[in-house]
Amino acid sequence: MNWSVYNQSLVRRGEILIGFDVIDNWDKELKQLNRDKVGEPFHHPNTFLLLLGYAKACFHLPYRQTEGIAQEGMLKTRFHLSLIILQ
Repeated sequence: MNWSVYNQSLVRRGEILIGFDVIDNWDKELKQLNRDKVGEPFHHPNTFLLLLGYAKACFHLPYRQTEGIAQEGMLKTRFHLSLIILQ
């Protein structure tokens, strides 16, 4: 069995195509979060992380499916950053 392909298939199950309102305000919220911040800037707005948490809880999604939503959201914002989701 090709575990890499299997793992990616589990992640892709979590990809849902919905119009995230979060994406429309992504840059604006990040600017506000990073204003006067010292150190590494934030890369993900709080509303995106809340969306992931709500999706995981409301739809009873496993971790990999939640990761799929996160990856889809990241692609829609034209960012290719790694995202760590704490379980």
